[in-house]
Amino acid sequence: MTREPGRQVGSSLGLLIGPSFFVLAAWLAFGPPVTTVPELSAAHVSAQQITTAPRRTIIGDPPTIMINDFERMCSDCHQLFPLGPDPIPGRRQHEHVKLEHGINDQCRNCHDTKNMNRLVLYSGESISYSEVTHLCQKCHGPTYHDWEAGIHGRVNGYWDPAKGEPRKLKCIQCHNPHRPRVPAMDPLAPLPGPHTLRMGKRPDHEPKPEADPLRRSLERSRDRRQK
Repeated sequence: MTREPGRQVGSSLGLLIGPSFFVLAAWLAFGPPVTTVPELSAAHVSAQQITTAPRRTIIGDPPTIMINDFERMCSDCHQLFPLGPDPIPGRRQHEHVKLEHGINDQCRNCHDTKNMNRLVLYSGESISYSEVTHLCQKCHGPTYHDWEAGIHGRVNGYWDPAKGEPRKLKCIQCHNPHRPRVPAMDPLAPLPGPHTLRMGKRPDHEPKPEADPLRRSLERSRDRRQK
């Protein structure tokens, strides 16, 4: 039986496909580079930009501090004497507290004078320090709703609750409740973007038109349309 001419040609071409791909792969692997890939130095990122630690350390619920080697709570002192004029003139305690919080210019605006281990809402309801976000929301409603949605502040843990618990930082873990702008809460600078093969190294981080084949093609198309 003789082979048909068409089948014989097809078989010959089939035998050439494998070696052709092998030669092409070898040329791509060991041949000269098609283009020069820019070698850019690695971007340096401040540790402050990627840390997940709170900006402030809160002192518990109720707040507890060490005085003369003993743990003291607010009520340990404040239950011994009534809260006088606010702010107290010539006071010697809490000298480090500087109250710069808008119209909240008195301690009793937030602290429960009947139990200084707790906070107080405008309604007179006493709440614990662990519920401080409910106190903040009385004046900062829109910001509180953003915090609830996870777009204000920072959420640690997991975005997917099925994989783990998301943990939201409370207001006072970032803001000083007496001076919310200290430390300054200005937005951090964005992290540097990735270096693509189309971009050269320029101080202003703008791509070089002559190094971008896509931009050159678009410019040529625009020129042809204008002609």
